[in-house]
Amino acid sequence: MARRRRAAAGDAAFFDRFRSAIARLPAGLIRALPPAGPEDVARAETALGHPLPPSYASFLRSFDGADLFHESVVLAGVGARAPRSLAAIVQDRPGELVFAEALSGDRFALDAAGRVLRYDPGADERAVAGSTFDRWLDATVAREQILFGPDGEYAPDVFDPLGQEIVPTIALRQAERALKIDPGAADSEHARGLALARLGRRETALEALRAATELDADNPWPWFDLGRTALALGRAANALPAFRHAATAVSDDATAARLLAWAVRAAGAAGDEASAAALRAEALTKDPHLVDGLVRAVADADDEAREEASRCSKPRRPAHRSRGACRSSRASVSVSVSEFVWGSRLRARHAARVTRIGHARLPRTRTRTRSRSR
Repeated sequence: MARRRRAAAGDAAFFDRFRSAIARLPAGLIRALPPAGPEDVARAETALGHPLPPSYASFLRSFDGADLFHESVVLAGVGARAPRSLAAIVQDRPGELVFAEALSGDRFALDAAGRVLRYDPGADERAVAGSTFDRWLDATVAREQILFGPDGEYAPDVFDPLGQEIVPTIALRQAERALKIDPGAADSEHARGLALARLGRRETALEALRAATELDADNPWPWFDLGRTALALGRAANALPAFRHAATAVSDDATAARLLAWAVRAAGAAGDEASAAALRAEALTKDPHLVDGLVRAVADADDEAREEASRCSKPRRPAHRSRGACRSSRASVSVSVSEFVWGSRLRARHAARVTRIGHARLPRTRTRTRSRSR
């Protein structure tokens, strides 16, 4: 009995920051459920066929799930009143437990090391969103609350005029606030680098993106953004290995080929024609239709894509990734993969990721959130 009391006291202390946020923030921004019953936890573990991760089980002993910032992120519970049932979440990650979902479609899982991983919908690549469960939870609350005013509505001027992206000054504040709580969160370091790049602070952005790759070497997108930033600074020799690493980390050949095309461009800018030729051959081996696809991307581009191509890699980013292109000339694409136009598939995937890092909201999400808060 004494041991149980000590465990309960430890759980309470473990989530003190979260409890404080619930009490401090406007009503409704965090909706945490009462503790799950021991029988509910046992039932969930039986259904899974293994014990719940200790950190998540500890959370359930305090809160049976939680709705953070009007479903921006929903943590599953195991009881009848949980905002989302853990049993209803598809567990398709061997050795991991998917325990939360975001309105954007992202899913969050705990791995065997206790880290929180974020998965984009429809993609195999994952990002290290938190070094531990409790740090991820506290960092998420700290980051998201910056977007809201004392009335529980979105604060003024947090979105761009079109309502499509969080403005870079706010995105930077979000990332830095999250990193103060969880300095091991590669996703937050990546978001910081992207925000700095949007603000034109490319040297500092380069440092942040390099730190993100060190924290999460298996995620291709910090490597890709590191390469683009280095290329924008005229450091093609630094961009080349970053693009190559990104290409080796993606899960499908078509995306790898497009990333290798960026490596070809970097090699050409560095004057390394031998590497450029080898990379061009490797890209075409992975996707023999790469050049035809790039030509079609130019020929069939919509107005937005044409504008992107004409900007020739002008960095426009996020809380994350909307990428430009280089050289929209049809002839130049046909002649050389190094004149890489941002292919429609890769551009769409990466732009969507950029918008989601840090859970930046699109206008429809904003509308839904407002309507719920009333």
